[in-house]
Amino acid sequence: MRRKQILLLVPTTTYRLDDFLQAAARLNIDVILASNRCHVLAEQWPDHLGLSLPFSSPHEAVEKAPAALRGKRLDAVIAADDHTTILAAMLAEKLGLSCNSLEAAEKTRNKLSLRAALATSGMPSPKFLVAKIAGSPESYLPQIEFPVVLKPLLLSGSRGVIRANNPQEFIAAFHRIAALLQNREFFQMRSASAKRILIESYIPGIEVAVEGLLTRGKLNVLAIFDKPDPLEGPFFEETIYVTPSRLPEKTQRAIHAAVAQACKVLGLQHGPIHAEARLNEQGIFIIEIAARTIGGLCSRTLKFGAGMSLEELVLRHATGEEINGEALLAGASGVMMLPIPCSGRLHEVSGVEEALAVPNIQEVKITIPIDNLVIALPEGASYLGFMFARAETPQEVEEALRAAHAKLHFDIQPALTVMEK
Repeated sequence: MRRKQILLLVPTTTYRLDDFLQAAARLNIDVILASNRCHVLAEQWPDHLGLSLPFSSPHEAVEKAPAALRGKRLDAVIAADDHTTILAAMLAEKLGLSCNSLEAAEKTRNKLSLRAALATSGMPSPKFLVAKIAGSPESYLPQIEFPVVLKPLLLSGSRGVIRANNPQEFIAAFHRIAALLQNREFFQMRSASAKRILIESYIPGIEVAVEGLLTRGKLNVLAIFDKPDPLEGPFFEETIYVTPSRLPEKTQRAIHAAVAQACKVLGLQHGPIHAEARLNEQGIFIIEIAARTIGGLCSRTLKFGAGMSLEELVLRHATGEEINGEALLAGASGVMMLPIPCSGRLHEVSGVEEALAVPNIQEVKITIPIDNLVIALPEGASYLGFMFARAETPQEVEEALRAAHAKLHFDIQPALTVMEK
């Protein structure tokens, strides 16, 4: 029987590689790994690590990949992170594999496109407008009703997302995001969208995250996460996710329906989705939908059936298996993305053993090495690490994560600056 084979697209900054490779090994699936690493270095790696593609130039990557894959019989192309979802759609279409359309993938990667599509459909949506970072923030004030949230169009998660409650905060937030987008890190983003800011009315209410799989346009919700910490700004750092949700079943069904409707509006048809939504008396507002699984190491909090990982479920689905009603393990689980309290150099981490000794804590994973720079939101793109808990009830999971976090101490020293002559 032929072993199935996938092409896994992973940027150099991904957290996800090990979990996907372990899942593939458990399922006896061969992996061809495509990265945006230097092609010279790629030649020094094992075979499954040897395909280098220019992620910042998807059309060039699509032209290059078929020759590199000649003789390979792929079953699927999988995007591990936001940065690769558009390329995954383009490559899968080129290779004749099941995928989302390029148009749908592009809408999930651009906050303005997503917001416009959902608003046009009639789904609950904030008021919004777009601004050029080269413009004057004062010129947009007559069009704004506070509070608002400012967002870069192309960045992931909460990076560059700032709430403003008045004109002074708005002007400061605008300049801060503009400075971030002019960082050399974003020079490769040549599109006009990389130089624009979405301004939308702030949506009050509780926030949830939804993990799901689409098959021929039908959404199978795998998990709904509660976010017990209020996300009210000025920045929107994610912390605790807990599942199963403690919301009423009727509310959970409404969340499922809203996310499914949003997927339909965007044209998403196939593969994993991760969605963020806010709930208030006016309805369910879709904040984001990404055509990939949950970010960071957060997927480790999800176990299905007899202990199957989310990555195993995604790989089985991608290679043609029908996935219907896969249930989470009994009990509750959760993850805490360890927040960065301030920017600087990580000098020392203490209290890990004490945190692990807290009942129901399963793992504490510090992902930033000692002596490395850490950057807090809104400029930062990483967390200090991830902490996982499992217990009988969501409340016990939340309490364990909070108690364990209180045991941790991060010594962050001021970073040395280099003075230019």
